[in-house]
Amino acid sequence: MRPAVLVVAIALVAALLTAILAKAWVDRQVAPPVEAQSQPMEEVLVIARDVTSGAALQSDDLRYEKWPQTAITPRLIVRQPDSDPKTNYTGQVARRALSEGEPLSAAALFRTDASGVLAGMLAPGMRAVSIAITNSSAVSGFITPGDKVDIVLAADFQNAAEHEKVGASSDVQRFAAETVLTDVKILAIDQQIARGKDGAAVPGKNATVEVTPKQAELLTAVGLLGNLQLVLRGLPGDQSEPQLSATPDQGFTSDTEASKALKMLVGGKPKSSAKGASGAFIHINRAGQISAEGGLQ
Repeated sequence: MRPAVLVVAIALVAALLTAILAKAWVDRQVAPPVEAQSQPMEEVLVIARDVTSGAALQSDDLRYEKWPQTAITPRLIVRQPDSDPKTNYTGQVARRALSEGEPLSAAALFRTDASGVLAGMLAPGMRAVSIAITNSSAVSGFITPGDKVDIVLAADFQNAAEHEKVGASSDVQRFAAETVLTDVKILAIDQQIARGKDGAAVPGKNATVEVTPKQAELLTAVGLLGNLQLVLRGLPGDQSEPQLSATPDQGFTSDTEASKALKMLVGGKPKSSAKGASGAFIHINRAGQISAEGGLQ
């Protein structure tokens, strides 16, 4: 009997030790370190969800997170026991895009009734220029502040002072369009510098764009030539560009390129500088290809 009792006693001791070790392991996994328990924490105001540039902050766009007191810097907005700074920044407009989890900084916001608002939104060295738009030239009003656009000039070049020379030396018969600026940021539509609620369209008669000083001069000049059209660009993630049909030495689209019928009608038109031609010309249609036979008296 004594050997059996000894075996039972050893088994009980082993089971007891196993239970003690298992409890100690569980306690280490659940309980936080003593240092973390004793470290002071502060509530920091952060961005709760992504906010686009020019958007007014809503209450749901902000939240508080607990940060170690040692990580607090003067630029962070900390909640005090007797105040709630979240209410002070609700309704202010983001100068730039804000990311979820980013600590909120007062320098990233502005009040819509403050002076110098638009100047504060400009990148260093950039300028703000306004151009006239219509509902149709601004993608039916769906272009909003913060969007990126291309600017296309459409003009009647026969109204130019030397239109005869232009018509004789190029493929342009009268009308032409060309992209004068690409990837331009819209700062405001009329006096609205923020998107409408839920990104709604902001229709207007003027669009303010962010450009370089040289581009500002270019826009002023092309505005005298014809109408300007805003072409909305896709999201930044899609950087692919379609292949252009224009030849490398022709950075525009003429009326004859846009209309096959017009191109055929003027395709056989002789140039006034044709050598060896005199008298009347006979236009011959060979299976749809029009050519001119000249020099007949």
